[in-house]
Amino acid sequence: MKPTKFNLHKVAIIGRPNVGKSTLFNRIIQKRKAIVEEFGPTTRDRISAIVKWSDKTFELIDTPGLYFEKKENLSKLIEKQIMFAVKEADQLIFVCDAISGILQMDYKICEMLRKADKNIILAVNKVDSRNLMQKMSNFYSLGFGEPMTISSLHGLGIGDLLDKVVNNIVQASADTKGAGVNREPVKLAIIGKPNVGKSSFVNGILGEERITVSDIPGTTRDSIDTYFEKDKRPFTIIDTAGIRSKAKIKDAVTYFSILRTEETIKRSDVAVILADAPLGITKEDHRIIDIVQKNFKPFILAINKWDLAEKEDIKKSGYEKVIRENVRFMYNAPIVFMSALKKSNLMEVLDKAYELAEKSRKNFSTSDLNSLLKSIEFNPTRLYSVRQIKNSPPELEIVVKSPEAIIDSEKSHLINIFRKRLHLEGVPVIIKFRRKAFKP
Repeated sequence: MKPTKFNLHKVAIIGRPNVGKSTLFNRIIQKRKAIVEEFGPTTRDRISAIVKWSDKTFELIDTPGLYFEKKENLSKLIEKQIMFAVKEADQLIFVCDAISGILQMDYKICEMLRKADKNIILAVNKVDSRNLMQKMSNFYSLGFGEPMTISSLHGLGIGDLLDKVVNNIVQASADTKGAGVNREPVKLAIIGKPNVGKSSFVNGILGEERITVSDIPGTTRDSIDTYFEKDKRPFTIIDTAGIRSKAKIKDAVTYFSILRTEETIKRSDVAVILADAPLGITKEDHRIIDIVQKNFKPFILAINKWDLAEKEDIKKSGYEKVIRENVRFMYNAPIVFMSALKKSNLMEVLDKAYELAEKSRKNFSTSDLNSLLKSIEFNPTRLYSVRQIKNSPPELEIVVKSPEAIIDSEKSHLINIFRKRLHLEGVPVIIKFRRKAFKP
């Protein structure tokens, strides 16, 4: 078996709609990462997560349901995404439905999978009773050997399925054991209002159409994690559903997608906020920046479609000046002018993101911090000592005489001093005050 593109063993879940692929994916990663609802197929992009089982690490990929009969534009895009997943995967989990049995579409999928020449595990889902167990002999006709019986909903047979996946990894070449996974990847949240070009940005970074791209508003509804490396630096890039104003939320799936976007921001290391150059910084952009800042995440403001702005003879210096004058508390966040469509300056965004993550993860010695503290003139109250209590982002605790004497503007001034002296430009710094306990 050939090494995977990013040196991480990949396992793709394949099957027609409504066989329970996303439920299986969620069961394995033990959290509701994919949106599951009772109204039919909702997974329209590939969603992936890094999974560890029996000391083996692999990337699990959920895919949209294959539906050959539908030929609308979105269905064609979905089929294209599945072809990418099948092509890059080291092994495939082909999911069928025990209740409905084998349908004509299952046979069509079999024809496609045989051409892929990959390790294929046949998993028959929704096996919750002995009557269904007796029907398993029918699935031998698909030609993939003994079917594995599972129930994604109730968690039956999942451990045996993962053991089979790991066994295939063990038998694979030593080059597919996940080099580079031991280092903690920089988690990037790609966020922005709908149709700002988030999926095109991700595709440009990865050099392939990894995420479904179309002109249909709201195509991306799930958060999609993709592990990759650039210059031997590991990243996990997360494309998210666009953030809309509350008035534009029309259905439950969109509502939970927006909640998931906010969850994505919380678990990211760095946020990449895409803005539309011709539109400027809108109210929605301000709201997104506010959400990122409230979660104390370093961010990059990536001004997309800059090629269109240049046609109007707009200058970067003037554009950036207007942004910094109108967007409050940016703590010198980097601004990158780029074009996802033209694939210009995309790598600059990655370089800036890695730099911010490294700064945010820094640990400072207590002696160095206290030397810095002694050099600061601060009138509201006496500052006794300082220590770092967390990183990502850096959080400092300062022992003071009277915490109540410090007003917000003075606290912001102190934060700016530490940010500048510690070379943490672009990174939020948190300072907490603790009253000094005097001995009686």
